[in-house]
Amino acid sequence: MADKDKFFQNPILDAVDAGMIVLDVDRRIVRWNAWMTSASGRGQEEVYGARLAEVFPDSSLGRLDAAITAAIKRGLSGLLTHALHAQLLPLRTRAGREMLHDITVSSIPDGLDGKCLIHIVDVTMAVRRERYLRDRQKARYDAVVENAPDAILTLDADGIIRLANNATQAQFGYDHGELVGQPAACLFEAKEIWQAAWHRILEEAELPQPVELTVLRKDGSHGYFELSASRWKNDNHVHVTAILRDAGERRTAEMELRASEERARASAKALAELNATLEQRVIERTNQLLEAEDALRQSQKMEAIGQLTGGIAHDFNNLLQGIVGALNMVQKRMAEGRISEIERFLQGAVSSAERASTLTHRLLTFSRRQPIAPRPIDVNALIGSIEELVRRSLGERVKMVISCADDLWLIRCDANQLENAILNLAINARDAMPDGGTLTISVVNASFDAAQALIRDLQAGDYIVLRIHDTGVGMPPDVQARAFDPFFTTKPLGKGTGLGLSMIYGFARQAEGSVRIKSEVDNGTTIELSLPRFDGNAAVVFSEPPAVAEDGTGNNEVVLVAEDEEVVRLLVVEVLGDLGYRVLEAADGRAALRILQSTQKIDLFVTDIGLPEINGRQVVDAARELRPSLKVLFMTGYAEVAADGQFLEKDMELIAKPFTVDKLAAKIREMLSVGA
Repeated sequence: MADKDKFFQNPILDAVDAGMIVLDVDRRIVRWNAWMTSASGRGQEEVYGARLAEVFPDSSLGRLDAAITAAIKRGLSGLLTHALHAQLLPLRTRAGREMLHDITVSSIPDGLDGKCLIHIVDVTMAVRRERYLRDRQKARYDAVVENAPDAILTLDADGIIRLANNATQAQFGYDHGELVGQPAACLFEAKEIWQAAWHRILEEAELPQPVELTVLRKDGSHGYFELSASRWKNDNHVHVTAILRDAGERRTAEMELRASEERARASAKALAELNATLEQRVIERTNQLLEAEDALRQSQKMEAIGQLTGGIAHDFNNLLQGIVGALNMVQKRMAEGRISEIERFLQGAVSSAERASTLTHRLLTFSRRQPIAPRPIDVNALIGSIEELVRRSLGERVKMVISCADDLWLIRCDANQLENAILNLAINARDAMPDGGTLTISVVNASFDAAQALIRDLQAGDYIVLRIHDTGVGMPPDVQARAFDPFFTTKPLGKGTGLGLSMIYGFARQAEGSVRIKSEVDNGTTIELSLPRFDGNAAVVFSEPPAVAEDGTGNNEVVLVAEDEEVVRLLVVEVLGDLGYRVLEAADGRAALRILQSTQKIDLFVTDIGLPEINGRQVVDAARELRPSLKVLFMTGYAEVAADGQFLEKDMELIAKPFTVDKLAAKIREMLSVGA
């Protein structure tokens, strides 16, 4: 067989993950690889010797024929690329969907009778991904505009209002329908100032600096606003985005400042004759204090923003996971013909989307206060109910001592919050004793006079004082000073969220109590929680752990899922059920820990890292005291966690949110197949 014939019969062409068609000098098909057979449904024998127009009778092939003709006229020398984002050939993917593809026409090396090669590449996913990202970016932009505090208008090239956000309606008093279609000039008192600004926008694409305008509201009142605007194009149409920021408070402040300056100048002039030197020193000192106050305020604001970023990102990723996962399941059920089962997933997706759309409103009224259900509590009984759970969480290297007074007064607070506080403090104490030690929990009655109460930031009166003392590494003074700050933590990434002590502080203040830290480096730490005495006669209530099923028998593998987002938990449980696994659910870390510390068979633990109260990593650390070989799959909305090489240990894997159900299923199969 000649070398050139061997070239066309070479099986490598069938192994290429792209279409390969070889045409002879008469543009008849002499080679048709396996990819083309799969995409077109026609085999090599069926198309051999035919022309492309005969195999694909489509008038749009004229462009491809023209490209090949041009290549032949040049003697098939060099490389002719004819990249087409068009369905010139009616090809389909393996899943049966119409394919978008690029076509490249190139010459064959000399000595092969002037043949040419057509190379076809599937670009369906790339094109759809680009469209998806573009649509998602637009949706995010629309959400930001609608929830912005400033009035935002979209105008056409004639200055007519085409869109107005919620703030515009609230600021000016007009309904959306009353604004759309009206010239923007009707909103402003000084029309000449608006016209000058409008012409400058059209000429220079944007205003170099804000322009102050007086606005006429629907009720006849005036408002003072700063106009910023920019010109842009969409589908060859000119649009202008105009942002109107309320300047009323600034103008009032400026007027008050000017009046204050006038008074200060008058006073300064009167005092200048008496003591010019003293006045100069006072002015300089005042300016220094004002500058220092401004710098401190800015520093505190930036620090607060940085602390909140991680928590906000986690909330958004949970909402996105509910939407993406629910829609994945809808697609899967529709493909399987199980249409009747898609309603609950659609409801979950809609619920998550609605929560995402209102999240920016919640941030405006953000508060660290947590909802509580205060009830009379017998602290001795409550500690007794969680004693075994705390002991198991500490592990064998930490000794626990409990010392509670027999005649303890009742307190009134949220029992679950107090349980969580004790458990969190115990786990923190364990982490501070990596080589083991002693944890002491003591509770006593105490009466504080005015001086003692002032030290603790309390009112004078009767309290019970709960102290948790460890013999661990202790805290330096700078760490003690920030220990109750939200999102502050000294633990490695993934070992703690930095919310534990902050939440305990918030709980104590809501219960009209306080919390203090006493610590020395290398000499242990004591956390003192003071809660006010309750003198009522109501029935005493405390939480008891629910009974855990002990039936972990059978041949099926058992997976425990811990996720506080209900929609995400529903999706993960559904995927596992479809894969044939037995599934247990937990809505928070405490519930998951109780199951893990029982005798229930668990083959894999799937958990969110950012669980409330006790995070996923803390649950795993406590559970591995009893189940050292427990396999764990972490779910997280923090992309940075994956970059930390110290976070994952043996038999641990991580999957970042949002993920598809197929990716989750593949990861679970992979983990359960290892060592099976």
